[in-house]
Amino acid sequence: MILDPAQWDGFLGGEGFTTPSACQQAAIFAARNGARISGGGCARLSGEHEGFSVTVTTTDAEAQSATASAKAVIEPKCTFEAPEVPVPEETEPGPEPTGPEEEPESEPITGLTCDGEVWDIDPEDPELPSVAHLFTVRLSGDDE
Repeated sequence: MILDPAQWDGFLGGEGFTTPSACQQAAIFAARNGARISGGGCARLSGEHEGFSVTVTTTDAEAQSATASAKAVIEPKCTFEAPEVPVPEETEPGPEPTGPEEEPESEPITGLTCDGEVWDIDPEDPELPSVAHLFTVRLSGDDE
């Protein structure tokens, strides 16, 4: 996917997150904080915002049990503007090549901007910016 910029708009809009993976991470985070997913569990938000809602209950047997719910909204920090693809020039056929044909050097993928910082992706060693550069995750209220 990283080498196919045509798929970036959906990914950068937060549409590439899978519910099982996100909810597994929510369960790990809850466990680190002495809780477990419960009640309504973990579900993808529907509507205009991408994100997840999670309900957790404390697991400490010696303390009073508490349950809480939260919505985490994923907000993109990046935009992608695909560079214009030049139209190849028509050329006269040349002589047949005599040796092995060399592959053209891959051009960097440009057009990714995150919080004003421009990123170029090297197709030979493709790596996107970190998740912290790509998205903000914030808790939201019931009215959002």
